Amino acid sequence: MRITVAVTAKNEEGTIAECLRSLISSIELAESTSAARFDLVVVIDDCTDATEAIAKTFPRVTAALSSGGLVEAQRTIGDREPFVIFSDADILVSPETIGKITEAMFSDPALEVAYPAKTPRKPARRTALAFALHTYNLNDGFETKRSHFNGKLFAIRHWHIPTRLELSARIDKLPDNPFYHFESGVLADDIYLSKSVLKEHGPGAIREIPDAQIHYQAAETFEGMHRYYRRMRMELERVSYLFPEFNTDTSNRPKRRTDWARLKTAGFTQQVGWFIFQAAFRLCKLRYHLERIYYSHLSSRPCPFWPTVVETKTFSCSVGNRTE
Repeated sequence: MRITVAVTAKNEEGTIAECLRSLISSIELAESTSAARFDLVVVIDDCTDATEAIAKTFPRVTAALSSGGLVEAQRTIGDREPFVIFSDADILVSPETIGKITEAMFSDPALEVAYPAKTPRKPARRTALAFALHTYNLNDGFETKRSHFNGKLFAIRHWHIPTRLELSARIDKLPDNPFYHFESGVLADDIYLSKSVLKEHGPGAIREIPDAQIHYQAAETFEGMHRYYRRMRMELERVSYLFPEFNTDTSNRPKRRTDWARLKTAGFTQQVGWFIFQAAFRLCKLRYHLERIYYSHLSSRPCPFWPTVVETKTFSCSVGNRTE
């Protein structure tokens, strides 16, 4: 049985080679221990750098062209049997990841989405904020378990994201807003798909696979932090407006909150990092609210909704480097 592993890439020349090497190693290990076979496809999404040329140097890789952003890149692959594994191009996967994700999907037909645990790599910058962001990400925010999955790498079956044409009736009911620009449709895959799967199948259909691991370069600056927060928060709000039916199904699901008992037992430096993060996070929220007011009511141009988080586009250290 053949399974497609699709890497969506937009100007990822700084990370694509290492990402593909780690994926190929993980695929080869999975193939050596199971009957599954994998097709590795890199979807080139309007790239203007050397991403495509680098990807084509890997004999195992097939390149496909796309235009219009992440979701359109994924449509290039579509919904394939038995499932599809989507990956970002700026992560590294552990050798066991593809095999463990595949095993989980085959062993439980009711599982719609399987995704690996994620570990931030050691930051390149030696600043208090870089340390705080690393501490927060390393400890999953010292928060209770999330119900949504992470879109850096995931296996999914029976997936569909409505096209802009399919959403036209919903968009027509919403006011024009240069901050949200609803006319662009769904922009982030994991937010819509998480809500859709939870509504249709319940929380048991999404599972993190602890034995599968990815490593990624997290934001290290306030600008990077804010850009990441803005696009996530904006998409959550956009999906809430576009799909109000998702908003009625959350009353019985536990909300994600700070795990105070876990934070209390953390080391002093980790606690300091958490407090620094919280202070920066509140500034991000304030800036976000001011931007929303500005672009919604004062600006004649739309808000840039998917700005690059520059520091995440290079790898600062080896995959195994994890600081506590």
